[in-house]
Amino acid sequence: MKRKTLNRILAVLVIAVLFLGACTKEMSDVRLAAKITTSQLLNVRSDSATIIGFVVAANEGITEEGVVYNTSAAPTVTNNKIKFAGISSGATFKVKVGGLTFATVYYARAYAIIGGNVLYGAEVTFTTLPVVPTVTTDSISAITTYTGTGGGNVTAAGGADVTARGICYSTSHNPDVSGLKTSNGTGLGKFVSPIKSLTQNTVYYVRAYAKNSAGVGYGPEMSFTTKSFPVAIYALGDGTTAGWDNTAAVKIVQSASPGVYVGNLDLLSAKSMKFISTLGAWQPQWGQATGAAVGVLGVNLGGGSDPDAILTPATADKYKVTVDLGNMTYKIEQLFPAALYALGDGTLAGWDNTAAKLLPMSATPGVYVGTLDLIGGKSLKFISILGKWQPQWGQATGAAAGKVGVNMGSGSDPDAITTPATDGKYKVTMDLVNMTYKIETQFPTALYMIGDGVGSWDWGTVNLPLIPVNSHPNLFWKIVYMNASGGFKFAPEKAWGNDFGKTGDATGGIFAKGGDNIPVPGTAGYYMIVVDLAAGKISIADPKVYLMGSVYDPNWNTANPAGLFTVDNANSLITLTKTLSAGDVRIYAWHTWFTDWWQSEFIVLNGQIAFRGTGNDQDRVTVTPGPYTISLNFKTGAGSIQ
Repeated sequence: MKRKTLNRILAVLVIAVLFLGACTKEMSDVRLAAKITTSQLLNVRSDSATIIGFVVAANEGITEEGVVYNTSAAPTVTNNKIKFAGISSGATFKVKVGGLTFATVYYARAYAIIGGNVLYGAEVTFTTLPVVPTVTTDSISAITTYTGTGGGNVTAAGGADVTARGICYSTSHNPDVSGLKTSNGTGLGKFVSPIKSLTQNTVYYVRAYAKNSAGVGYGPEMSFTTKSFPVAIYALGDGTTAGWDNTAAVKIVQSASPGVYVGNLDLLSAKSMKFISTLGAWQPQWGQATGAAVGVLGVNLGGGSDPDAILTPATADKYKVTVDLGNMTYKIEQLFPAALYALGDGTLAGWDNTAAKLLPMSATPGVYVGTLDLIGGKSLKFISILGKWQPQWGQATGAAAGKVGVNMGSGSDPDAITTPATDGKYKVTMDLVNMTYKIETQFPTALYMIGDGVGSWDWGTVNLPLIPVNSHPNLFWKIVYMNASGGFKFAPEKAWGNDFGKTGDATGGIFAKGGDNIPVPGTAGYYMIVVDLAAGKISIADPKVYLMGSVYDPNWNTANPAGLFTVDNANSLITLTKTLSAGDVRIYAWHTWFTDWWQSEFIVLNGQIAFRGTGNDQDRVTVTPGPYTISLNFKTGAGSIQ
């Protein structure tokens, strides 16, 4: 039984081996057809690309594989080809195609030669990248102390648009676009690049540049050295004291700023001026740039046309001349003396030019303002140096009053200025910028009374300031209690020296201003004093004090009798008793020389009389409806509304 079972197992094994052998022989006889693909394109550069091929079902019959390429479609092995010479990774192989032209369309495909037949993979297309532009650098021309002219030529764009071009410059080698550069358009071709704001006597390195999407291309490096400034320049022309004699031109020295020349020149009116750097030579020559704005320099360094002449100012005088060869500009400014001095028989100095009276310069250069004591109807002139007669300023001959004439030292003296008809202090303005003068009455800002008719002649014990009339600097007023006898005077300060009184007798209570004491009227009591400094008049009158406004007069009439205060000399008071409406209590003193009530207004505030003077509106004092008595004591300054 066991023997039969073993035999059966052996028989099955033999059959299985025979079957498997038959199957293996059949499989080895079946082969797939060979096929190649172009599977991937890598690392496209401006001159190369990498292509990967893949052979499907390859056998021992492959004799060559690689990549073919061309600038037209369907490249073959008769065109450009790169054989794969490495060790393939399985069925794939990688080939780098080099020596390509930038920014060019290429067609490529993998190939394999099998049994003498060439198989090709699918075609791929790629464009090589652009390269930076090609540019040349021009040599630098028109070199000055601060400028030069460069340029270049973009000869090849590199396969992409040239989006910027210009020159780079530096005091170090190999300048690039990260530093100083110019911008001079786009595209191919030549360009010119002015270079500005350089440093004099300095070596600069220059490269032209052009930029596209691939980057920046640079031209060869050039170098140049800026010129040094001349030690001095010289002014000449019929507007100068040298005339057109280039051997006698007037020297202007270089300032602490290189290339900036500053000098003080005597210039003639409305003539011509130019500058040279070498006495006796006409070039280099600087002047007004042709066709440019006034103040812009033009230059002929020796091989071109001379610039235009600079026109000197309309008034002959001494001027500060500034020439900036770095920025090619010039400036002519009138050079004004530090001060003027007044002399003439219309001044306290007379014609003594060593004792002339100072007229200082104001905050505005060339404008001199001061207060002078002038004698009426006489002569006045000005000098700038004590003891010297020129320069000398006065009335311009043949011109309207107020026009200044001048003799700087080589011409005729101007006419004398005629002083005002009345002696006094005057504000004198000499404007040498516009060559005008003005003489104005100078009124003090304060005025004080003194005298035994109003107290005493001792400034230490008397304090009687007058009140300025608002908007009328020539007018002052005061209500003052006068004694039965005595006199008084006025002064702009509480001191002697500029005091004044009257001259002659009064007419209608009005005295002419003079030097004598003014007598009191003879009856003790309150009087109103008004001084008109412009007219030279002094008025003594009974005081007129009025109430103003809607508290009693809705029409606000000036000098309304219903609002007139009563003078009570026995009690040293001026009062008004009246039933008032609700409103503001406003009071004023009145005189026929005044023009508006508020210009002499005052109020009662905190028990005191408060004068408006030259100020603005005062605080308001209001009342409710009812009867009131307003009392004013001008001796003590006290006041009340009850």
